[in-house]
Amino acid sequence: MTFARVAIDSPLPQLDRLFDYAIPQHLVDSVKPGVRVQVPFGRGTAKHSAFVVELVQTPSFDGQLSEVAEVISPLTVLTADIYKLARAVADRQAATASDVLKLAIPARSVAVEKKAIDQNGEIIAALNKPQGLRETALQQPVQIADEPLWVAEFLARIKSEVSQSRSTIAIVPDYRDQALLLSALAKSEFADQVVDYSTDQTPSKRYSAFLAALQKSASVVIGSRAAIFAPVNNLGSILIWDDGDQALVEPTSPYFHVRDVALIRQQQSGCNIFFAAHSRSTEIQRLVELGYLSDVTRSFAVPKLAVSTAESRVDAMAWQAIRTGLDSGAVLVQVANKGQSVSAYCADCSDRASCNICAGPIWLGADKHPRCRWCNATNLNFTCQSCGGRALKQGRAGSTRTTSEFGKAFAQAQIIEANAEHRLQWIKPGKTIVVATPGAEPRVPGGYAAVVILDAKETLSKDSLRATEDALRSWSNSIALLAPSGHAVITGLSQKLGQQLALWSQVELAKIELQHRKELRFAPAVRMASVEAERPLLEQVVTAMSSFEGVEVLGPIASNQQPAVQTWRILLRYEYSQGAKLAEFLKALSLQLSAGQSRVSAKSGRAVRPIRIKMDDSQVI
Repeated sequence: MTFARVAIDSPLPQLDRLFDYAIPQHLVDSVKPGVRVQVPFGRGTAKHSAFVVELVQTPSFDGQLSEVAEVISPLTVLTADIYKLARAVADRQAATASDVLKLAIPARSVAVEKKAIDQNGEIIAALNKPQGLRETALQQPVQIADEPLWVAEFLARIKSEVSQSRSTIAIVPDYRDQALLLSALAKSEFADQVVDYSTDQTPSKRYSAFLAALQKSASVVIGSRAAIFAPVNNLGSILIWDDGDQALVEPTSPYFHVRDVALIRQQQSGCNIFFAAHSRSTEIQRLVELGYLSDVTRSFAVPKLAVSTAESRVDAMAWQAIRTGLDSGAVLVQVANKGQSVSAYCADCSDRASCNICAGPIWLGADKHPRCRWCNATNLNFTCQSCGGRALKQGRAGSTRTTSEFGKAFAQAQIIEANAEHRLQWIKPGKTIVVATPGAEPRVPGGYAAVVILDAKETLSKDSLRATEDALRSWSNSIALLAPSGHAVITGLSQKLGQQLALWSQVELAKIELQHRKELRFAPAVRMASVEAERPLLEQVVTAMSSFEGVEVLGPIASNQQPAVQTWRILLRYEYSQGAKLAEFLKALSLQLSAGQSRVSAKSGRAVRPIRIKMDDSQVI
């Protein structure tokens, strides 16, 4: 007799294991590994969704087994490789396999599924295994044509894999770069093998892309976070562009970075892996220094970059760069923040304005309404907590006010604002000034005649350990939009850092930054986790952690000052070799301490786990 071993689709940590079920006679032919089923659990009558992981001849439970109630779909949607990957990611992140599978397998669409069943054929097994090369490279910072050289590099590597009937997964965090790569692939000879895995599609299209990757013998998957779990066959390479982009960090449990999942998948499958960017993250530099990644960067021309140490926001060098650039084309001006004003102050006493709800800092949006940076509440009834004043005055200019000021100074030019709320992918060439926030810069055919970066000092002074690394990445990506004959200017940058950037010493900058982290014992020199809960529960976690040797506990500190509920957080500093044991310990501890408890998010009003664990918290410091 055959039994089904299933993974129940539930976020409850106590259900994070495989359960055995008997297969009734009428379902023997349809219950197969990877299909969706419904099963009973416990004493209730409700049925739970589950995935069949494997079929076994001998169950692990000696008592009476419940039976599989129904086969939801005959399609095999969970492959053995993806379950193995999900299990490994869950164990690394102290999460459940269900947390990972909800990201790996999109919501089912019956209409899409029926069409796929009609076209479904046998999957061709892999014949040629890749060599398992692990590489990284800095890319040419100035575009030679409208298609950047990193796109050409990706196309060459994809072509090599396609010629050997192997699949490629290309991870591109930004929607503009995704569109750029998809456009280039659409013109290639392997356009029919491309699978668009981007997350801004409708649920049905996402499920269709998932099934396409599942059924093709070799495919080229393009997407962001979810694409790393694409169920491709014959995986030959994983290509990742700009791994330093925070868009590659999953904001919900299991809180992974795509880079780490890609490295796990590379180890499990033996495929090639390639990282490329205009600047180098400290995580990649660490892997290079360990010898895990090979640096295959080719020499290229250094961009024309001038650095100003002047205190004024827009100095003479910046004005001249804009004027000169407008004579030959479009000019890009990068500013640190969006809105009318980065911050707001009481007009009477000059104290920084704070939110009436959560005491967070207030800024002025494009509509000049005061909003909180923490809870996004509109503070139209602002009252100063120091003097009782109700009038506000503006602080440093954001993108909206900068656009207005440049519009007056350069009346002959078209002025465009680009940020997260005004998304632009391309602009027409001509006498145009684009004021953009980091990551929102549109492209222009032929490249920008000039790129001017403002607010460098403010960008570097952000309250984050990654301030310098993030600043270098955003500046480098903006400079990369230059035309071959274009020139760039950065204002307000220190002489030492400015000189290194002007020489485009990206590797040296990454080495220095990593060395600082090693001296301070911060990530990525070590791993840093965070545990968040209400104070009494967190104190129990701290007490339990005293029995775990080799892990440094920092805190607790208040992490949420909302009136409805106050949560606290501790930071855990530990070596990479301790990760597996610590994740197992924290997961078991969370299950033990939070049994029977519940907590509601003050922001969303939804139920959340009483103890939140992030094994790699990029925002802890």
